[in-house]
Amino acid sequence: MLNDQEFLHGAAFLRLINYGELVIITHVSWIHPSIYLVETDCIKSAILFKVSNKPKSAWSFTLSSQEESALDTLDRKYPGVAAFIALICHKDGICCIPKEQLWSVLDNTPSISGQHISVSRKAHGSYHISGPGRQRVDQTVPMSDWPRVIFSNKQNSYE
Repeated sequence: MLNDQEFLHGAAFLRLINYGELVIITHVSWIHPSIYLVETDCIKSAILFKVSNKPKSAWSFTLSSQEESALDTLDRKYPGVAAFIALICHKDGICCIPKEQLWSVLDNTPSISGQHISVSRKAHGSYHISGPGRQRVDQTVPMSDWPRVIFSNKQNSYE
């Protein structure tokens, strides 16, 4: 029987592989069970998936020490590869942002572990991300950004 996380990861992967590019997806479970490398002829990215099972906005996500360690390991093992956080908002959609954008809403502490982020969306609107103390990301994330953001990021292009 499929659990919710497998079901929702599958939906995210379906959109990724149907985007129109030939995609190679590698599960790097030795780093973290929810991190995948995504490669095309032009890009290489890493994606950390987080899932909220709450049916409606606002969706809550808490960062763990394992995820913090995984992001650090990605930086060391895959230098120059753009890392993204894909926040799967139950059946609503996927709010995907570059790792650096996530840092902009977190508390300025040595560790991200235990920090809480929230994603909200009004009907027919874009996603809004806020961190501890309701600090918000400067821009909204359109629902249509997944998976386009993975393929359009200049940082992860092969030179």
